[in-house]
Amino acid sequence: MKRLQDTAYMYASSRVRALENRLIGRERVEALIEARSADEVLARLAEYGLSVPTAEDGAETASPEQAEEQMLLGILRDAYRESAESVPEPALFRYFRYPYDCNNLKVALKCLILDREPDGLLFDFGTVPAHNVMELVRAGNYKAFPAALADAAPRAREAYDKSGDPRRLDTVLDRACYRAMLDDALATGEESLVDWVRSRIDLTNLVTCLRIIRMRSGVVGLDFLLDALLEGGALDEKFFLSVYEGGEESWKSAVTATRYAKLAEVEGDPTPLHAVERCADDLWLAQVREDARIPFGATVIAGYLVGCEISVKNIRMILAAKRAGLTAEVIRGRVRASYV
Repeated sequence: MKRLQDTAYMYASSRVRALENRLIGRERVEALIEARSADEVLARLAEYGLSVPTAEDGAETASPEQAEEQMLLGILRDAYRESAESVPEPALFRYFRYPYDCNNLKVALKCLILDREPDGLLFDFGTVPAHNVMELVRAGNYKAFPAALADAAPRAREAYDKSGDPRRLDTVLDRACYRAMLDDALATGEESLVDWVRSRIDLTNLVTCLRIIRMRSGVVGLDFLLDALLEGGALDEKFFLSVYEGGEESWKSAVTATRYAKLAEVEGDPTPLHAVERCADDLWLAQVREDARIPFGATVIAGYLVGCEISVKNIRMILAAKRAGLTAEVIRGRVRASYV
């Protein structure tokens, strides 16, 4: 994929700036948090132009939750369609969808092992349509998936068969997914997009390392950490080996010396893991926002797609929290920063 001049994105950038007004930004997220119930959240979303599809709309859903998921995925579909129609190279941001392929492969392989159907568990937003995933996995035909995931799928199944641990299946596919994302980002020639993937890898590894440190499982935990670490970030395996051996205080000290130092500043004793995860997401989004603050270019369009992902994540989180009876204060402490 040949790198394009930023001027090639002038039309797409102008269109995306207009589309950003539709995003569920800070003010709207706050209004959703203050809603009294999940039904009121849905009513407010309808005011913002986001309605749950019904049978009258031609929707085929087995439950209200699936209808809501269709609405949320519809936000992403529209964003990618509009972006693809505007940019000179539609495949440029295809790798943003690989995590959905990865999730679907995990679910399908586990369902195959357990002889179950993946009812409602597949995201219909990967590069492979959800309705094809189970059939392909049953046939052992992975060619339709991104190359790195296609190569990793049989190895993931083998890792599970040898260990009986579904986490081993997950780690093989996660590593392949991020490898595929990094390779495709490198192919764009866009340094900012490459750095976004590398940062995401680092932040994921830092959270994973902290989680495993807290398991206090010694050598077993170290083996799992080495198996789970994603490749391609700025922080290498030696960094994480040293951190793991020193425990949580070592983790905080080491993180302070990186560009992710804010992770070590999250308050709490012990620091809630969900708060660290939120901080990691917000740090990554801050990087994306900063790189997208240009008049035109690939990062403007990519930033908008990230903004849509964050909007969907926040809506999904708020709906679940309302149904779980969580207070507005608790929800406010868990939602991610908004793109706009």
